[in-house]
Amino acid sequence: MASNSRPFIIDADSHVEEGENVWAHLDEPYTSRRPIIVERPTRPGEAALDKVWLIDGHTFPNYNGRAPSVMGTPVTSAFAKSKPFSIESQSLTPPEARIADLDKAGIDVQVLFPTVFLIQLTPDAGLEAALMRSYNTWLAETCARFPERLKWVATTPVRSPAAAVEEMRRTKALGAVGAQIHGTGGDAMLHDLQFDPIWAEAEALNMPIAVHTGWTMPSLHSKMDSIYASVTLSAVPTMFGLFSFVGGGILDRFPRLRVGLFEAGADWLPYLVPRMERYFGVYDNLNWPGLPKGRPSDYFAAGNIYLACEGDERALPQVAEILGEDHLMTSADMPHEEALEDSIKHVQDRPDLSNSLKAKILNENAARFYGF
Repeated sequence: MASNSRPFIIDADSHVEEGENVWAHLDEPYTSRRPIIVERPTRPGEAALDKVWLIDGHTFPNYNGRAPSVMGTPVTSAFAKSKPFSIESQSLTPPEARIADLDKAGIDVQVLFPTVFLIQLTPDAGLEAALMRSYNTWLAETCARFPERLKWVATTPVRSPAAAVEEMRRTKALGAVGAQIHGTGGDAMLHDLQFDPIWAEAEALNMPIAVHTGWTMPSLHSKMDSIYASVTLSAVPTMFGLFSFVGGGILDRFPRLRVGLFEAGADWLPYLVPRMERYFGVYDNLNWPGLPKGRPSDYFAAGNIYLACEGDERALPQVAEILGEDHLMTSADMPHEEALEDSIKHVQDRPDLSNSLKAKILNENAARFYGF
């Protein structure tokens, strides 16, 4: 934990690399469709990518062809075993292994996100919701062993709004500090009215919405033909999500909602926000239908929107100016390969950020967003 020699650090976004134990709570009628880990024949140069999930006849992640993805789950893969973090730490089996890594990294509190749900696993929304319920139950039990160190967000079945509302109520009671979603609900934009019950419930529960990058927009993902394209463009739906909350009217309808954007970086904000401002001004003068009530800057000023940045991004001072210094967070992204970038140290070492802003990025803002 923090001492007089270093600041208190909150890691706003790190991950679980899942093993088969996360499906132990899968309920009927889905128990017969429980995901299993299978061996994948590998081509030259792919030795690390030897294990995948088999879910309803399809394998995940997919490393070749159209719609590829790369993840450290399942945790039994050679890829997972090659990481500097132990399998026990990656999978939280036991959670003491992750606590030891937090102590080494100087992290006091870590907020955990899923990995396997970074991709849409099945077109069956009912099975998807059941898988999420099982994962959430397992993670709640695991984090309850170290409630002051390990916090968690509940993965949320957005494509089934009624199930999402029920799961948010259940996981809030279990200790979840947020509801994790992606930038779209499948191929639907989040400001589609079908999703309004989710935002209404989040507002009523005072449960922040955590929008995480991922491959959950099939129409976009199907266009990607390499891992390079897939990893780079996986951030794009997060930008769709920001537009939905700001430009699509969600925050007009639910003004007390808190929204965070995770693992898409921050350097894109100084491009997207001025573009939104520009076209709002054009169409506002024409009384164009479908516009939000205010300009993008109005919603940032209201303090609803938070963003997790990378510590080495060039535009951070500009992002802080647009977003407000009280709304930037950072993440260790443990145990993903990006964790080696050491974002927290980058923030601490930057000469162009004030000490007060560094303290907010490393601690205060995440505590406010999650409501610790």
